[in-house]
Amino acid sequence: MEKWIGKRPTIGQKALVSKYERLLVQAQNTIISSTEKVLKVIEAECDKKSGRELDGVLILTSDSIIFMSKREHMVYKYSQISDIDVRNDGKDKHEWQITLKIGRSKRIFDDIKKNDDSQEFIETLEHMIVNQSHEIHTTVTHDFDYFLHSERLADLRTRGIKITTFLMKRDDLGQTKNGERLLREKHKYAVLIVEGYYHEKQKKGNFIVIDNGVLLYEYNDKERKAQQIHIWPLVFFSNTVIDHYAIKTVISNNEGKLVMNNSGKKFTDILSTSNIPFKIKTRKWHQKILGFRSGKWWKKTIASLVYLFTLLMIVAIAFGEESKESDNVKPATEVSDSNTDKSNEAARLSEEKRKQEEANRIAEEQRKQEAAARLAEEQRKQEEAARLAEEQRKQEEAARLAEEKLKQEEADRLAQEQKQVFVNYKNCSEARAAGAAPIYKGEPGYAKHLDRDGDGIGCDR
Repeated sequence: MEKWIGKRPTIGQKALVSKYERLLVQAQNTIISSTEKVLKVIEAECDKKSGRELDGVLILTSDSIIFMSKREHMVYKYSQISDIDVRNDGKDKHEWQITLKIGRSKRIFDDIKKNDDSQEFIETLEHMIVNQSHEIHTTVTHDFDYFLHSERLADLRTRGIKITTFLMKRDDLGQTKNGERLLREKHKYAVLIVEGYYHEKQKKGNFIVIDNGVLLYEYNDKERKAQQIHIWPLVFFSNTVIDHYAIKTVISNNEGKLVMNNSGKKFTDILSTSNIPFKIKTRKWHQKILGFRSGKWWKKTIASLVYLFTLLMIVAIAFGEESKESDNVKPATEVSDSNTDKSNEAARLSEEKRKQEEANRIAEEQRKQEAAARLAEEQRKQEEAARLAEEQRKQEEAARLAEEKLKQEEADRLAQEQKQVFVNYKNCSEARAAGAAPIYKGEPGYAKHLDRDGDGIGCDR
C-alpha cells in the first residue's frame, strides 16, 4: 500500500490503511486514473444534509479531492472549489472540521484528528486549490532513500515544486543518517561511509568515505551540505598503526590521525584486500583497564582512587570475616590439646592454619581481582552511556532548532505567497478605490493589464 502512505508512514497512516484497505483498493480500481498521483489520505466523516453521517477517507490526488465511504463516494476537481474553511470541530477541540465551498453549496467534513498527517493534508489541499499547476511533494510521494539536501531543495524551488512542512520534518533522520544518505548519493559505489574525523592541528571533519581512495567530508546538518576537505589514495595509509578501541578506531601515521567512530575492522579488511601493509597496536594488560587506556594522568588518578577505595572496602570486609572464623576454631583447639600431645598437636594445627590462611589469601586475591574487573566494566559502561546520552541530547536539540527554523521560514514564505496570490484588481478604478495606486512591479496586486504602457508602474495615469 505504498501508493497510499509512502515509504515511511506514521503509525496513524498504517492503521488507516489497515482499516480502509477495501475502500482504497476500490478507489484505485474505479475512480483514480493511472495518471493521477496520490498526495495524502486521512480519515474523516462527511455530514450529509439529510442528517446522515458517512465514515470514510478523504483522498488528495494530483487532480482532485475524493471522499470514499462504504455507501457512496464524491469527487471534486480543485477548480470546482472556490474556498476552504478549516476550524476546530465544535464537538471535540482535538479534531478539525473542513468546509469546502463548491459553487453555491458547501460540503462539510469533520472528526478529523489533529496531528501531523491531517496538518499536511490541509497544507496540501490549500496549495492545490490555489496552485493547481504547481507540483507538491508530500510524505506519500517522497522517496526517503534520497535526502532533501540543500542542492536538491534549491533545484525543487527553482522548478516551483513545493515541499510540505511535515515532509521536511519527516525527512530529517538525524545527522548520521542525513550525512550518510547525502554522501551515498555523491558516492553510489563507496565501500564504506562512516562518521569520523582527521586530527591534524585540531582540524576535525565529519564523515569518511572509501571510494577510489579515502575522502574526508565536513558535513553541516543545519545547512544540509557536505564539503570535501581531504582526499588520500589508499597507499597513503601504508605502514600505519591501527588502534582498535571499544567504540572507535584510530589510524596513525607521521601525517596525523584518522579516527573512525565505527567500522574500523572493515577498514583494515579493505587495506588487506588492497595488499597495503599496516600494523595493529597491541596493549599491555594494565592499559586495557578502564581509566588507564588513554594514558592521561588525570584519568589514571581518578581510576586509581576508585580502585583503591574498592580494595579497602573488600579488605575490611574480609578481615571481619576472618576474625569470626578464628573465634570459632579456638575452642576446638583447646579441647584437642587436652587429649593429645601438646607439642605435636600444636605443630599440626599451625601447619593446617598456615595452609588455610594461604588458601584464604589466594581466594581473597581472586575475589578482589574479579570485583575490580567488575567495577571497572561498570564504570566503562556508565561513561559510555553518559557519552551516548549527551550526543543524543545534542542531536535532538540541533534537530529541534533546525525544525523550528524551517517551520518559521515556511510560514513566512506561505504568508508572502498568500499576499501575492489573493491581491487582484480588475481595473485601475478598483485599485484607486483600494488606495493601492500606483502599483509598482513586484508589489501585491500588480498585473500587466493595469500597466498599459509597460513601464513597470500600474495605474500611474
